Amino acid sequence: MALQNIENIIFDLGGVIIDIDPQRAFKALAALYQGKQSSEQLLSENVQLFLDYEKGFISDTEFREGIRKLTDNPSIKDEEIDAAWNSMLLHIPVERLQTLEKLKSQYKIFVLSNTNAIHVSAFNKIIEQNSGKADINHFFDKVYYSHELKLRKPEPEIYQHVIDDHNLNVGSTLFVDDRLENIEAAAAVGLQTFHVQLDQGIVDFFAVQ
Repeated sequence: MALQNIENIIFDLGGVIIDIDPQRAFKALAALYQGKQSSEQLLSENVQLFLDYEKGFISDTEFREGIRKLTDNPSIKDEEIDAAWNSMLLHIPVERLQTLEKLKSQYKIFVLSNTNAIHVSAFNKIIEQNSGKADINHFFDKVYYSHELKLRKPEPEIYQHVIDDHNLNVGSTLFVDDRLENIEAAAAVGLQTFHVQLDQGIVDFFAVQ
């Protein structure tokens, strides 16, 4: 799609800005289990814990306690839980950050991410290591996290919150995400969309515009 009518861009974070591998985290958490439990079983049988944390319905402390209960391992230290949970966060290619800085000079750009406080702290450290900037806020006009809004994609209310917060014209606002259900939900509220896939990420997409 052409960008000549675009004035604002809303970016997802995981899988778009930062590379992620969620299975790494669930395997690491399953490894803390006192008995035997696969990562698939860990997720499927306890999905509500992760959803509640992502929507900010429980605190960091409550999330860690939940992990101790589901792994039947009350002696796990906070740092061990955090390290396992953060293992899904991989790296941020410098080219993506350079792309964001270029775009910020031309558009209003935002983050809208399904995430949680433990991950926010971790990926801000990755940002600092990769760019020297204190946190991801440097690259955007504003960031929106599901755990702060008590909403998550693909709920239509979360898109509408960002739209209303900045009085955005949906026809001139591009939403960028790697998950099809989030793209479809964004399109349903009128946003223009770009679906990030393995064969085309944001560096390549915006380079040819």
